Amino acid sequence: MSISEAQAKAIGDGFLNKFGNEAYGSKTELPTIEYLLGLYGGEFIKEAQKNLKLSNSIASGDINDIIARVTKFGTAYTLSLGYPKSDPASKYWDFINKGVKGTNNIKADSATPYKFNPSKKSVPISSIEKWLSYNKLKTVSVKPYKKLGQETKAIDSKKSLAYVIASSIHRKGIKSTHYFDNAEKYVFDKSFITVMETAFGKDIQISVRQIVKEITNGNNNPK
Repeated sequence: MSISEAQAKAIGDGFLNKFGNEAYGSKTELPTIEYLLGLYGGEFIKEAQKNLKLSNSIASGDINDIIARVTKFGTAYTLSLGYPKSDPASKYWDFINKGVKGTNNIKADSATPYKFNPSKKSVPISSIEKWLSYNKLKTVSVKPYKKLGQETKAIDSKKSLAYVIASSIHRKGIKSTHYFDNAEKYVFDKSFITVMETAFGKDIQISVRQIVKEITNGNNNPK
């Protein structure tokens, strides 16, 4: 797709002012829609990963492996962001993003749609054990827990520690990080709409979507 010199300058100015020369790369020819959307997708991934790191929420590599994919159908372009269904992170990323209310709800924002079942005493300890192993944390002296009807006996200290942590998470909840939401707001703001409309016109439909939920749609208009 060809664009005018003025439109190319608008793209360059809009993108470079926000993300810098390194983000724009060394591409010398006039950028296409796919190329520019790919750049924005890359900036979104970097911003979301930065937010995860700042919130100390990277428990495994899964949630850090965010993807950006550009697809085209006629004059409609879609930038898809997030985690494919085959990725384990697709099942829990939004809990880290929006938070989960615990029975005492110390950490999660009140607006989160998620909450732990108050009839339970803890979250599943299998994921906590995996987290302990992933971070190679040393177990400390913890009183072994005992399930109902279980005979009192020595129990693996890591499992006991996992149960203590799982019980605490169930009470306090999971902190709302908004790592995904904030990255989306930062990258796909009004300047994104302006740049795309200036460069390619309002007749081109550009959608930015989460893998399972649309963020913006239509003629470059936020949802």
